Amino acid sequence: MAQVERSGPATIIGFVYRRDDHAARPIVELIIDGLPIALGRANIYRAELERDGIGDGRYGFSFVLAPDVMAGGGAAQIVLANLGRPLGPPISLGLWALAEGPPAGEAGAAVWTGGLRLSGWLAPSRDPVRLRARAWIDGTLIAEARPDRWRQRSHGGETPAPAFSLHLPERFATGLTQQVTVTDGIGTPLRGSPLTLVAFSDPLETLAAGAFGPDAGVTARRARLFDTLLPRTHPLDDLRGWTQAYPAPGAPARRLTVVIVGDAPVDTAATRDSLRGQLDPSCAVVVLPSGDRIGFAPDDLLAVIGGAAANCDSLLLIPAGTRLEPGAAGRLAAVLASDRHARLVYGDLAAGPPDRPSLLAFPSFDYERWLEQGYGALLFALPLAVAADATRAGADSLYRLANAQCDDLARAREAIVHLPGLAGTLPDLDLAAATRWLERASTLHLQARGMPAEVRPGRGAILPAVRVTRLQQPDATVSVIIPTRDHPESLRRCIASIRPALDRARADLVIVDNGSSQTETPALLAAIRAAGDRLLTEPGPFNHARLINRAVAAAWGEFVCLLHDDVEAQDDTWLAELLGRLREPTTAAAGAVLLGPSGVVAHGGTVLGPRAETGPALTDWLGDEAGYADLLRVASEPSALSTACLLVRRSAYDAVGGLDERYFPNDLGAVDLCLKLAARGDRVVLTPHANLLHRSARDAEQTSRNGDAGRRAREAAALRARWSAVLSADPAYNPLLALSDPTYAALACPPRGSEPRRRTIDPPAAMPLGL
Repeated sequence: MAQVERSGPATIIGFVYRRDDHAARPIVELIIDGLPIALGRANIYRAELERDGIGDGRYGFSFVLAPDVMAGGGAAQIVLANLGRPLGPPISLGLWALAEGPPAGEAGAAVWTGGLRLSGWLAPSRDPVRLRARAWIDGTLIAEARPDRWRQRSHGGETPAPAFSLHLPERFATGLTQQVTVTDGIGTPLRGSPLTLVAFSDPLETLAAGAFGPDAGVTARRARLFDTLLPRTHPLDDLRGWTQAYPAPGAPARRLTVVIVGDAPVDTAATRDSLRGQLDPSCAVVVLPSGDRIGFAPDDLLAVIGGAAANCDSLLLIPAGTRLEPGAAGRLAAVLASDRHARLVYGDLAAGPPDRPSLLAFPSFDYERWLEQGYGALLFALPLAVAADATRAGADSLYRLANAQCDDLARAREAIVHLPGLAGTLPDLDLAAATRWLERASTLHLQARGMPAEVRPGRGAILPAVRVTRLQQPDATVSVIIPTRDHPESLRRCIASIRPALDRARADLVIVDNGSSQTETPALLAAIRAAGDRLLTEPGPFNHARLINRAVAAAWGEFVCLLHDDVEAQDDTWLAELLGRLREPTTAAAGAVLLGPSGVVAHGGTVLGPRAETGPALTDWLGDEAGYADLLRVASEPSALSTACLLVRRSAYDAVGGLDERYFPNDLGAVDLCLKLAARGDRVVLTPHANLLHRSARDAEQTSRNGDAGRRAREAAALRARWSAVLSADPAYNPLLALSDPTYAALACPPRGSEPRRRTIDPPAAMPLGL
């Protein structure tokens, strides 16, 4: 009797026993594409076998492979050693994707994502007891978690499945194979359980460095790749435990004045207390009167600059009640002292209950988010002369003092520096008052730049939020491009939904048909042509990049909007919102947060680095939730977007050669395009303020996982060859966060870096011959 299954991205498990001899422990062999790879004895405990009266239950086996081997295509077979008898059907080695939603009657599913972390989903239930994920080893409960995210289900607008992330205790990082049974709250096993995992107490890169020292070289790089493919993580909600494990270095600050904004005695005392041991005698601490810890009188700050701070080099400004982390003041001051181009440096923050704060891990300088959230303005340092200039110009709040450094937007990317690392924990802010100050600061900044725009209050959950609407150019010309192939119903709904916005913008619609053959399609295409829209025919194998490039070449607009044929607009303002973002001359492309039919985010940007390629962002949140650090409430600048909805400046598209038909024909072309734009200094903006539905969510990630995994692997290899530097250090993603699946869901162990960083991307590398 035997069973074999793939239980995770890098694991194949199963069991085998002889009905007539329960004492036998057969030896099994792993075969990949006909080649013998590994042997193993079937002696791992399987609780369900013992429950069924099958001996002592120790008839299981597991094989753990490198994920790049699993993703390379082909098939695996488990056979009885020497006999060659298969124990089950061949197993595909394509990229692993957790099932999208539970079939009827299933309790959920679980998968090992590397290290001590498991993730998965539970079947929707009104029973709070059932809505728990529990992990068991040898019949002992070792960890449990409640769902805190969501997973899109596979059928239309069904209720999304509650998703969970579960970390096992550190004592199980032994380097030995572990069998973990995962159940819901009432003990029903989840699909994929039991899981086989192996975790180590230290990253492999750390061990390589310790063993080989400065000569680690290639060994260290191999170790880093292993740690990327199977990352060690720490629970996002245990920030204090993580900071104790990875304390940030720091020396006392020199020639720095700390300005505490707000004069409530309890708050100022808390901040002063956190500064003990952080400042040398050359420093000063002053309190600036403020009723809301954000706004102040410019004359009061000028008095500090000309008085208590006169002999210092820089200022550190913080709201009263903020508790600085040990060494934070010195680390921030050191950046300004060593970098003559830096005009402002900010760190990462924590917010929430003192006993369970949440990390707000920020990106490198993100101008759009700076305007709509002011994320870097609540704990920052700047040179004394810079502060004096901004204050003399009328800066009257932390937000205006910070965004004044963007008034000259051309040099803001060099002037504003992010220092990764927890710098302090915020007090409870008056969000209404903070939002008013942010609205005023962003309005004044845009006026100073001569950018016509309207700024309105938003709906921040943790931090304040505003919405910036730039007035679009009245003479802007737009072409909307939709590639299609035998999706007549999707295409009909798409066109009908976007037509009002196209009429408002007097946009040109171009449909690119790739050899549709369904009987309903010709009539629809004829109707499209009869309506005055343009129809291009591009037969041949499906090459998404080729279809888009041909359409762009034929388009009339100075802006081109790329759409998938299964995207549906929910109102007529979405195109105006995207065009407003491109009113900024530094913005080359803008995309929209897209929701799936159940309300879960289908596209929220792309993170570089997971699995040494890319991972989706924010797709475990509902669209009406705030998202990680309120990212679903404000516009931002991820490193890459999707062509499911992407408005691009035509001149910028042509300047970088458009989509790459050779190396990125279908899956990762949008990532490559966005990185080419960013490498020349352009910005790529994601807005949550355009209301669009992605009905089938057939984006690159989804299509590749459900289709040609070998093709995806080839494009991933090309992405690593061209963009290896940015894949290892995404400027839009914080190195304190794990490169996990999903992203924004765990802390990195250890952090991937703590060096000051700017928003820059190196030019693409030349592609090697023969790739």
